[in-house]
Amino acid sequence: MSTEKRLVLCVLLIFAWVMVAPNLLRSLGLLPPPAKKAPAPAQAAADPLKAGTKPGEGNAELKPPVAQAEAAAKSVAAPGQAAPKTDGKTGKPAVEKPRLAGPAPVDYKELVLGSASDKTPGGYRMEVQLEQKGAGVESVLSSRYDAEFEGRINPHLPLRIIRPDKVAPPSLSLTLSVDPVASAEGGPRAEHPDQDPGGDQPNLTPASEDLLDSELWDVVRDDTGRIVLPLTGEDPISGNAIEGQQVSFRTTASNGVVVTKTFRLWQRMDGLELELRFESPDRDRNFSYNLLGPHGIPIEGEWYTGTFREVFFGTYNEGKIKVDTHTAYDVAKARDKPIESTTLPLRFTGVENQYFATLMAPYPAPTSEEDRLDRESKAIVLHEDAKALQKADVGVRMSSKAVKVGPNLPQVHTYRLFAGPKSEEALSPYGASALATYRKSSYIPGASYIARYVITPTLSFTYQVTRRVAALFGYDRGNWGVAIILLTLLVKLMMFPLGRKQALMAQRSQELQPYLKQIQEKYKDDKEKQTKETFALYKKHGVNPVSGCIPALIQLPIFVGLWQALNTSVALRHASFLWINDLAAPDMLFRFPVEIMFLGHWFNLLPIVVVGLMLFQTKLFAPPPTTPEAEIQQKTMKYMMVFMAFMFYKVPSGLGIYFITSSLWSIGAGPRGKGGPGGAGPAPAKKPPGAFSLFMEKILDEARKDPTYRKVIEKRDGKAKEGKPDSDARRDRDRGKPRARPGRK
Repeated sequence: MSTEKRLVLCVLLIFAWVMVAPNLLRSLGLLPPPAKKAPAPAQAAADPLKAGTKPGEGNAELKPPVAQAEAAAKSVAAPGQAAPKTDGKTGKPAVEKPRLAGPAPVDYKELVLGSASDKTPGGYRMEVQLEQKGAGVESVLSSRYDAEFEGRINPHLPLRIIRPDKVAPPSLSLTLSVDPVASAEGGPRAEHPDQDPGGDQPNLTPASEDLLDSELWDVVRDDTGRIVLPLTGEDPISGNAIEGQQVSFRTTASNGVVVTKTFRLWQRMDGLELELRFESPDRDRNFSYNLLGPHGIPIEGEWYTGTFREVFFGTYNEGKIKVDTHTAYDVAKARDKPIESTTLPLRFTGVENQYFATLMAPYPAPTSEEDRLDRESKAIVLHEDAKALQKADVGVRMSSKAVKVGPNLPQVHTYRLFAGPKSEEALSPYGASALATYRKSSYIPGASYIARYVITPTLSFTYQVTRRVAALFGYDRGNWGVAIILLTLLVKLMMFPLGRKQALMAQRSQELQPYLKQIQEKYKDDKEKQTKETFALYKKHGVNPVSGCIPALIQLPIFVGLWQALNTSVALRHASFLWINDLAAPDMLFRFPVEIMFLGHWFNLLPIVVVGLMLFQTKLFAPPPTTPEAEIQQKTMKYMMVFMAFMFYKVPSGLGIYFITSSLWSIGAGPRGKGGPGGAGPAPAKKPPGAFSLFMEKILDEARKDPTYRKVIEKRDGKAKEGKPDSDARRDRDRGKPRARPGRK
């Protein structure tokens, strides 16, 4: 066995041992499972958001029990017994206002907007469960998308875009930052309350935070006792009349400001409205508030995806919207110096995963410093796992500018919440269309624009073609797998001239390999002469070694754009094709008995087929090696393709279909025959023959060897030359024969 084969075998054995050994030892009981490290009591007390269960655990019930609301009502301090508290988020003293009696708890079933079972085109697209404690959004269920499923069976449960959390405050809950001294005197807050302003003025105490996000709010009822009130409005896109619902909460802060929160949900909308109304009936008051953005979005495809949760800030600058995106890992690592957005007016902010996004946006959208509502927005961590920071549950906390209210000066701030797919159609009403594009770092210029403006519309067009064809047979939907195949063929057809030119140039280079080898052997001691003769040979036969790379460079942005479009298209999510149940996930042909490192629980067939076709294509069209270095390079490429099967093992099956279709096209449309030099060398402009031409040429060669065939040809040529002079006939007969040199017999 050669040294090279031993090295490759050693690498494969080590790789197999690393993958199989831990699972084998664990299944035999020789390797105990890793012990879970419980958080220290002091740490849990210091950070209340990190205490308790992980997000999603123990949340099988969508709504909290009524007993929890009753316990929260009992926890309200009685008059004269208010003890000082410390806000766990800011560390500043929290204001706890005395109450004569706590609000009456309301059954959670009465705090539901919309419906998760409404599948009608003009119906509600979500079901919103509100929470009385904190007056926020506890959860959001989608009526248009199913929850993620692992395996071959879809239980068709509604997708929970915002999940309930037992520890963190609900989404869109708020706290008030009040200055007790300034609020009592009715004057403005100091710019630096922690510093002595100087002179005889007293030093103001630090601004306190009224934790309204942990209090039980009053639920507003109408005259008939209803909580959920019907609405009638106008669709901002079509202008048609639409129906809606609303629920209102009210409370009085410790500084005397009356806060009313109204949630409105409309049909045919992927979000809801939040109206904040601040009033001060007796005197002027100054404060600011902190609004917690939507959080709890699930991770799509946790075992195969590279996109977990990401925080984004959409800001307005000189007529353009700039989107800054930060991964959950970056947010968790930047705990000492939180990621924030303060300079430009905030248009929207929230959290996203691979296919869905949740955001809050001020409405109307600010365009300058004067009409902006935010002062700063910070990315925060709600839950995290020290061993997997990239999966941390993150969110955004927006702090408002200073707000002044009085007896005749109420203030109303409106926000819109979006919870839906990252598609152009769904995000455009919220001014957040930029979220529908691929925004990760890409070193290929123009690829994202091609993905957004070329590939995505073309993919939708090919799907509509399959839908029209399916309608002829009585079906009401198309097939996205067939649409990907048609899209790939369409792209390949458009790039066919470049691809054909590249293949022809590669084959001509292949035919010149024997000549190049002769030049290398003849001028092996003179590198300059070797290079000169090589380029002279290329020029003589019309071969440009650099031109073969130009088509590949032109096709690269198209390929990357296609990859980005297929990798972020929510339409492929849960789309079936052949044995594949989800084109946005790996094909998952069958499940392994145990989890295999780097591979997971499932065997995926498409990556194996992709690599096999690539190896077959390389064997067909790669030129034979002329040097030992070239031979080693080709062998290395073959081994690298095997490792590529592991690298691309968890890509979405839609991408696998694209790769397979592309390879089959290249194999079928590529030039046939290995060619080879003959006579004085290949003609510069002659195209290589196809498979059928080679077959016919082989038959003619066999026929020329037959004596009977030669006699027929000679007799035919003799009749054709009748009437010609003897010199002409002799010239025709001797044409092609070598002539004797002058002076020789």
